[in-house]
Amino acid sequence: MKRRKRNKTRAAAVILSTAFLLAGCKAGTTSQEETTPDAADNLEAPNEKTDIYNHILEEYQDMVQNDFYVDLRDSDDYESCFGENISLEIRTHKQDIYYALYDIDGNGTNELIIAGGENGVSNPDFSPWNYDLYGYDGINVVHIFPEMDFGYRTNFSLYENGIIEVFYSSSAAESGVDFYKLAADGVSAELMDSFTAVGRLDGDTPAFTYSQNGGEITEEEYNTKIQNYEVALTTALDWMQIQ
Repeated sequence: MKRRKRNKTRAAAVILSTAFLLAGCKAGTTSQEETTPDAADNLEAPNEKTDIYNHILEEYQDMVQNDFYVDLRDSDDYESCFGENISLEIRTHKQDIYYALYDIDGNGTNELIIAGGENGVSNPDFSPWNYDLYGYDGINVVHIFPEMDFGYRTNFSLYENGIIEVFYSSSAAESGVDFYKLAADGVSAELMDSFTAVGRLDGDTPAFTYSQNGGEITEEEYNTKIQNYEVALTTALDWMQIQ
């Protein structure tokens, strides 16, 4: 069963500082002047700790302001319109796009979380669907999980003590939950614990096998050990909409 959970923490000061968008992709997209004449007024000034992610946010901003390039969906140019850092699943349907900054490992450098949702940050039940997580190694911005495409089947949540939970579902009968921490370099994810639940039919009755790091455990152990990692963040992420 897919575990869709959300947790929120206080992010640092927001960024998205540049006053200029990337040019609209190919012919057929609208220009910045046509779509957002007041865009510069909505952007905040950079600072030395947060402007490292500006080029990532510019790619998402260009996508949003060009309506997810829907006018080019049937053209050969469509895929090339999206910035190289924009994940595949976030492109699938037009939605509000958000970002937050949070220092997961407490090393003084914020990580960047990208998410999507429809009900807006003013809604008390706002709980966006995470799509990507970026870190900074002192020279480059990198994907924390470069081999994973986050979205419907695979996603992540943040917890206290620097815990990153990655949960996935390959089918209705198989799911897993992995727990990571960031390594000393601040960008590599180190696996701490891995849990799986695999279902089968015992006659007409569904039955599940639970495991931890490849060794079978009981359902009670499975649930208890996972819950022990899931210590809610003490403050909420400060989500900002990309416009």
